[in-house]
Amino acid sequence: MKRLVAIILLLLSLTGLSAGDHFDISLSFGHGIYRWPERGISFSYGANFGLSERWEMEVWGVSELLPHPFESNMFGIDFSAAVLGPRSTASKVSGSGINTLVGFGGFYRTDNNGAGPMLSVTPLTVGSPISGRRERLFKTSVGYDAVNNEVVVLFSLLDIDFFVRGTYRDYFGN
Repeated sequence: MKRLVAIILLLLSLTGLSAGDHFDISLSFGHGIYRWPERGISFSYGANFGLSERWEMEVWGVSELLPHPFESNMFGIDFSAAVLGPRSTASKVSGSGINTLVGFGGFYRTDNNGAGPMLSVTPLTVGSPISGRRERLFKTSVGYDAVNNEVVVLFSLLDIDFFVRGTYRDYFGN
């Protein structure tokens, strides 16, 4: 499974190198849970790829840290649209600094081999690719696990995106 995730991330990174002007990449880290009551501490991680002025793709994961490290994992892919304004202008001019994201995608759970579609809403994002950092607050996703016939709710209090391409460094560089 780890090999498959690594291959997918590598392919997505390579295809993005030839993408249009709006392509940017960020690595994200934060807090995420999908089991209630939460029995321990879990965290979220992922990579975001800008696809256009308003659309982005996120490859993400949520893993349990305590009490049993990586015993329970959830991986997914999400396509999100910025609702309040452009997320990136692909120029020296920043996109909308405060935004809302609405998305759709799919997930896979390692603890019971569950998988299915998912809808997500991130009511507040602060920052943009040009600034090099963005905080995503209160992301909530609801999915249907078609394998186990159950509803899955994912909540992330805070995710911080660190942009490595498409930032002010690319436009105001040496």
